[in-house]
Amino acid sequence: MKKTVLSATLCSATLFLAAARADAPKTAAPAAPRAMEAASGELLLRYDTNHDGKLDENELAAAHEDLRKRNFNGGAGGERGQRFHAAMIKRFDRNGDGRLDENEKAAMKKYFLDRFDTNHDGRLDEDERATMREQLKADAKAGKFKN
Repeated sequence: MKKTVLSATLCSATLFLAAARADAPKTAAPAAPRAMEAASGELLLRYDTNHDGKLDENELAAAHEDLRKRNFNGGAGGERGQRFHAAMIKRFDRNGDGRLDENEKAAMKKYFLDRFDTNHDGRLDEDERATMREQLKADAKAGKFKN
């Protein structure tokens, strides 16, 4: 689960940087290390289907879905990761489009912060993330992520 969370976080960060980099002024200094720049460039080459030099909302969604599928199907998440993802969509997808928009992601973040941010600093530190992972594992064993 830890590898899956880390991979998903890295993929999300890379997609965010790719979108931010494409929208940044050309004179701005690069904000990401070279490895991250290379990854965002590869994402742009692969998913920029209209070839405008940036990833729009649909291209980002397609990239995220493709990376998620590769991560869950070929990575450490496997079937459990797919069930968890489906459960998060079912719980937070208010408009029923099968993916989480910014408002739905914010609601999911608030849910996890409310549940696991014990020191109320607005983020999950390593201990809180460890507690969250253990609780989510227990929830999965209890069948709370079955469709």
